[in-house]
This record gives sequence, C-alpha cells and structure tokens, in this order.
Amino acid sequence: MDAIVSGLVLGGLYALVAQGFVLTYVTSRTINFASGEFLAIGAFVALGVGSWSWLPTPGKVAVGVVAAGIIGAIAYRLLVVPFARSEHDSRWLLSTVGLSYVLLNLLTHAEGANPQKLPFARAEGTTSLLGVAVNKQQLWIALVAVLVTVALVLGSRFTSAGVLMRATAEDPQAVSLMGVSPRRVGVMAYALASAIAGLAGILWAAEVGATPGLGVHILVSAFAVGVIGGLTSFWGPLVGGALFAVVVQVGSYQVGALWGQVFGLLLVIVVLVIRPEGLLGRRMEAKL
Repeated sequence: MDAIVSGLVLGGLYALVAQGFVLTYVTSRTINFASGEFLAIGAFVALGVGSWSWLPTPGKVAVGVVAAGIIGAIAYRLLVVPFARSEHDSRWLLSTVGLSYVLLNLLTHAEGANPQKLPFARAEGTTSLLGVAVNKQQLWIALVAVLVTVALVLGSRFTSAGVLMRATAEDPQAVSLMGVSPRRVGVMAYALASAIAGLAGILWAAEVGATPGLGVHILVSAFAVGVIGGLTSFWGPLVGGALFAVVVQVGSYQVGALWGQVFGLLLVIVVLVIRPEGLLGRRMEAKL
C-alpha cells in the first residue's frame, strides 16, 4: 500500500509535465523535448525574485510561470516553426533537443550544479492518506495536476482559445482558410505548455531544490506517461501518470529501484503494442 499510494501521488508530477506534451502535440503535432529545462527556468526565475519582500508568494510563483511561458513561445517561433513545415518534417525534434542542451549548459554556468533551496511555495511535513504517510508537497503537486487538467478540459470546450486549439488539431488547413493562423495557435499552446512546466518546476524545486538538471529525469517519465495515457487526451496524463508511477514504485519496492524503472518502460511498450494511440487517446487521421 505504501508503494501504491506514493506512486499515485508521484504520478501527479509526471502528469503535470505531460500535459505540456498533450498541448503542443494536439495543436502543432510537435513536442518540446526541452521541457525539462523549462522546469528549471521556472524554478530559477522564482528563486531570483524570492528576495522581493514586497511581492507575495503567489506573485513570485506567477513571475516564474510567466517567464517560462514567454521563453517557450519564443522557442516555438524560432526553433520549431522553421523546421516543421509539414507533418513529415521532423527537424523540429533535433532543434528542441539542441535547445535542451543549450539551456542546460547556460543554466549550469550561470547557477552552478548544486541545489539551491526555494524558500517558499512549500507545504511542510506529511499527512496520512489511506493510512500511509504522504509528503504534503508531493500531494499538493498531485492536486495541482488534477486542477490543471480540469482547467484544460473546461477551457478547451468553453473558451474561444480552446475552440481554436481543437479546430487547429482537427484541420489546420481549414482553420487557416478561415483567417486563423495555426502558427499563432501553436505559439499560444507552447506558451501555456511551458508555463505549466515552469509551475511544475517551482513546486518540485520547493521540495528538492533548484538545479539545472531539475527536469532531466522527470522528462523521460513524463513522456512515458504521455504515451501511456495518450497524447491527444487531457485526461490521459492523469491515467498514465497513476499507472506508470505505481508500476515503478511497486517494482522498486519489490525488486529494486533500477528494475522499477525497467517495469515502467516495459509498460510503455505494452501499451504501444496493444493501443498505439494511448489508453485514452484517439487515432489521428492524416489527409494525403
């Protein structure tokens, strides 16, 4: 039970990051493989304004989130749009991977490799969940993941921006003929996805400290979660995060940490074989 509950809670962190993958994939058919560094950007920007005593904690968090969102939008316009001219052009993958290395090196040279404590946005102590002691900060991150998911689902259905995103995902050519630029929708999606990554980074850094490699290991697990749940469903990351993290935690408890990660990746392979679009995803039809 300890492994199951801790897996469910930890899965919230992976789901929060994976939501960014869903946002960018459904609107532009691309994924930002530098998302791990955007966790670190949000954390370090929030850390930089941490000394502003006149700014309350929500404001400091907001600054980090907005900064990550702005940089994400710029990265999409400069490094994704020029290299994603068609559905069969995958040069954007290399450009985002390259961005990941560039940002990682810049952050390492600027801030150093040692963890830096984030003195705010942290819930101290533990609480009991189903008879198991759970870290309050990790539980808070899981709750934020649920709230963000609900907000994305409602926003995609009942707001004009959400309608544009869904329309672009369905038929970008038809949307462009109606006077809406799919690139602008992509900029909006990347900004929101990067902002969510920045939020995840701030909350996680409050637990483990801000480091340039804050999101490196989380990125692999978050991508696995997105694949399991489905990159075309906002509910997918929550389901995928719960399944992946529980399998990893139970495997780690029973056999060892290394084998726990192996079991999690084997789950990804099984899902890809049985249902390539993910458990809650839907097949994307390509027009030839």
